[in-house]
Amino acid sequence: MFIFTQIKAVFIVSALLVFVLLPTCLLAVFFPLKRRLKIVSPVWMFCQRIVLRYALEARILVREDHRTQRVKGIPPYGLYVANHQSFVDIPLITVMYPAPPIMKKEVMYIPLVGWLGWLSGAMPVARGKRTSGKKVFEETRKRMVDGKIAVQVYPEGTRSIDANPKPVNKIKKTLLVFAYNEKIPVIPTSIYGTRAVLSSRGRIHTKRPLGIIVHKEVDPNDFSSAEEFYHFCWGKVIEGHSQMKAQLSHLDKN
Repeated sequence: MFIFTQIKAVFIVSALLVFVLLPTCLLAVFFPLKRRLKIVSPVWMFCQRIVLRYALEARILVREDHRTQRVKGIPPYGLYVANHQSFVDIPLITVMYPAPPIMKKEVMYIPLVGWLGWLSGAMPVARGKRTSGKKVFEETRKRMVDGKIAVQVYPEGTRSIDANPKPVNKIKKTLLVFAYNEKIPVIPTSIYGTRAVLSSRGRIHTKRPLGIIVHKEVDPNDFSSAEEFYHFCWGKVIEGHSQMKAQLSHLDKN
């Protein structure tokens, strides 16, 4: 059963990459980013639903979206921040909203996945290199301020050891402070359960309960300081994770 599950997952993911996403991205590559996202985003959302349901056989038991129309759309608007648990975070988030992420440069070396992500607007950053970080920051500024295009980021940088969100003093706050200063809404996103789907060696554990809560956008104008603002935003991420943990943790043992 284990071997069959692995083979099936590889087949499904490979077929979607080669026969669905590759032609779509090549078709859209000559368009400006905003137009390109309108073309590729619905396709990515469709493919990620297939991956979760049929390749990983995951169960999304909590699925909430509290955003207003102000930040919804394709592409959406605002700075989207989420806790980070595993590679499965990406398909789970994408079924809710298609916001191109800031991703580790190492992802670019995953066959097809990294290249197609880059063509679809993802921004690779080399950890520890200031020039790379500055370049991505400037591109983020242009997208959110000038283009009104959403950016997705994991402020924790790397996955927490225990799969719980890191405390606010352990996250990277640069973009949250930037969003506050530029009066850009932040959309906190809470993720639960993705760590249990894939083992450290890539083994798939099926039927795992997943949850995602997209909180209502947080308006910087409602806060008197950047510190108060990012504490509230990250507090919503932690709050949503705790809510889902209370609802779903007992199912992880089944």
